[in-house]
Amino acid sequence: MSDLLIAVKLPDGSTKELAEGSTTATLAASIGSKLAKAAVVAEVDGMLWDLERPLHDGAMVRIITGADVEGRYVLRHSTAHVLAQALIDLWPGTHIAIGPPIENGFYYDALFPGGVTISEKELGQIDARMRVIIASDQKFERVVVDTNEALRIFKDNPFKVEIIENAETAQGVEQGHVSLYNNPPGAFSDLCRGPHVTSTKRLGYFKLQKVAGAYWRGDEHKPMLQRIYGTAWESKAKLEEHLHMLEEAERRDHRKLGQELDLYSFPEELGSGLPVFHPKGGLLRKVMEDYSRERHEAEGYSFVNTPHITKGRLFETSGHLDWYADGMYPPMELEGTNYYVKPMNCPMHILIYRSRQRSYKELPLRLFEFGSVYRYEKSGVIHGLTRVRGMTQDDAHIFTTREAMQDELKKLLAFVLGLLADYGLDDFYLELSTKPEEKSVGTDQEWADATDALRRAAEDS
Repeated sequence: MSDLLIAVKLPDGSTKELAEGSTTATLAASIGSKLAKAAVVAEVDGMLWDLERPLHDGAMVRIITGADVEGRYVLRHSTAHVLAQALIDLWPGTHIAIGPPIENGFYYDALFPGGVTISEKELGQIDARMRVIIASDQKFERVVVDTNEALRIFKDNPFKVEIIENAETAQGVEQGHVSLYNNPPGAFSDLCRGPHVTSTKRLGYFKLQKVAGAYWRGDEHKPMLQRIYGTAWESKAKLEEHLHMLEEAERRDHRKLGQELDLYSFPEELGSGLPVFHPKGGLLRKVMEDYSRERHEAEGYSFVNTPHITKGRLFETSGHLDWYADGMYPPMELEGTNYYVKPMNCPMHILIYRSRQRSYKELPLRLFEFGSVYRYEKSGVIHGLTRVRGMTQDDAHIFTTREAMQDELKKLLAFVLGLLADYGLDDFYLELSTKPEEKSVGTDQEWADATDALRRAAEDS
């Protein structure tokens, strides 16, 4: 460090003077030993930085601990790197792909050499190797190299090569360069934007959870990789609290209860994601449907029925075949015409509306049905009754004038939230839909009007 000073700004509005070349770790230590010990990473001018990166004069700096959302993100990201290193140590020649932090945890995708397939039996072996790496106090060293050098380093790993060739410039990295993290230098290197903890010794409160399959880039035409999931926290207490919560959730898992209570099943003969309801489950479903029908009819909805299949021309007109064909079951050819099982009810409700001339006095017209739809979900995302390939929706479409749209949306929102609350679902958040760049019908003005109406209905509620 030199004798020159720099000044950095803190979240409380105060300013701190440091020697030129000081890092965010230096800043944390100057504020207090407790903060220095808890610090994981820093936010500098709105970007996350490693604690060892030097600060510049005038920087706005916030020290982040493991208890912060961003701090847990970094702890999990760094633990994922340790997982990748352990996989290569245990199975030399392994091609690691990507390993991001996720909500409450992390994962890493890998392709093992010689057709090796691992299972949850190997998780203990991987865990043990990770703890050796963590105990060795390896430093996370950030290095910026040009893309040609990065391609040389990862030339034997097709996944890293693809990432490098398609990489956008990372934050703080100039065009034509990428950042790597070595720990320790020469032992393990990974392509990464960062940031990371200073040393592996900062980690350790983790648990590996399961092994799953995942296509590279989520594309079923690309290699199938093995994905190892884990969870990581800032303390033993937080890890144990999370694991206890998972145990309680498992006891209440609807898939487990559905089997134990003889409510429904997924016969292999029918296909993945296609449930059948047993007598007890059918009774529960009838009670729920009867109540929903009563509430809808009381709110002025008219009950309708539509078929399960239709000519493909209907979905050509609606745009579904252009935009969502990958999520639809393939067609059946009958009498020279392609028929599809329906993925949604919207076009059929529109056909009911246009079946005769309408008067404005009929509006708003609220059409409602229990419509069975079928969507070809990828096998990797199917999950009990929450993600299926065949389901019945209490589905409605409302036809109204533009002038009445605002009031109708407010009534609709209140009705839907009230009905869900009657079923015990009362924890909501709202996301506002806007016009997608592609996959849309209607003019820009129509989208703007509809979006504004949705926004105002939400704000008024």
